[in-house]
Amino acid sequence: MIKQLSLVFAAVLLLAAFPGPSEGETPCDNVLNVRGWTQWFDIDNPSGTGDWELLTDLRSENPGKICDNPTDIEAVTLSGQSVAEAGEKIYKYDTTSGFVCRNEDQLDRRCNDYKVRFSCPPDVCKEVCWTKWYNRDNPSGKGDWETLNSIRKKKSKKQICPEPIYIEAVTADGDIPAINTGDNFYHYSPTIGFVCRNQDQTSGSCKDYKVRFGCPCCL
Repeated sequence: MIKQLSLVFAAVLLLAAFPGPSEGETPCDNVLNVRGWTQWFDIDNPSGTGDWELLTDLRSENPGKICDNPTDIEAVTLSGQSVAEAGEKIYKYDTTSGFVCRNEDQLDRRCNDYKVRFSCPPDVCKEVCWTKWYNRDNPSGKGDWETLNSIRKKKSKKQICPEPIYIEAVTADGDIPAINTGDNFYHYSPTIGFVCRNQDQTSGSCKDYKVRFGCPCCL
């Protein structure tokens, strides 16, 4: 079943509702540092040879809804499990091919049903309202967990819009963009938040990060 989905990049609205840390700052100031995502796509199911969410097919079924050069891809099962949590052997999982889980590669000969989305930098300069920076955790334990839910629990829910459309993460010391630090990230999504796990780093420890979210401004 084809699901018609579209990009959720920002609407042009009033800046005052979710002011950013500096006046007039937009994603255009640091386009490469900002992570935004398409909505989810699910054009196949594993009833045949597997679940084939190929980028060429997704573009054909959803013209103009995926950028030319995605910077990341995320796949989850329809029940919300990550690929790692599902524990299946994945045939393809990259920004040039898309996602493929083949039934023949699984011990039970059956893949889960997955949906995918792609990360694209903002393609046009549109006004977005930024939250303040949040830094609720540090990497002294298992890593730096700046998840949206945990930030909302610690802070007022009204400080962050219901559905952020951008996220930006920088180091707490020096404001170095996360993508330039060399760390590997477990999550970097405006709807999930930011997670850097110590176990995923060659050095054994993440840097300390702060995050902010880009929201549609309210009229």
